[in-house]
Amino acid sequence: MTWVATAAVLLFALGGWLWVRARRSVETTDTAVLDLRERSVARGKSQANTDQAPLEIARTAKHLVLDLPIGSKEAPYEVGLLTETGDEILRATGIADMHDHITDLRVDVDLSSVRPETYSLGVRQPSLEWTRYPIRVF
Repeated sequence: MTWVATAAVLLFALGGWLWVRARRSVETTDTAVLDLRERSVARGKSQANTDQAPLEIARTAKHLVLDLPIGSKEAPYEVGLLTETGDEILRATGIADMHDHITDLRVDVDLSSVRPETYSLGVRQPSLEWTRYPIRVF
């Protein structure tokens, strides 16, 4: 009887561990965190004008968390995925908040129909020019 109880506890613990592990892998692919704090790109400039490696994001991402550049305000922002010619592939809006001296912006996106390619990630306050960052969708 003791062996059966021990085996049941071990199976239950193993099942719980596997469930938590699987849950974490879903969360990591569901939310993409992009750190823009150390990136400097002039407003309106295209990705071709920068020497920085592109950011990367999976097409499975449903939520973006953008750590905005130092000095960014808590305010409404627009986020866009832009082609080289400036055409918008998608747009999302959100309000940036400051947490632990970092201004972050959270937006929901649907990248499932976006072709894997290099684009520009545009970030702006409404009615201002896009600040562009190179980004590769895979």
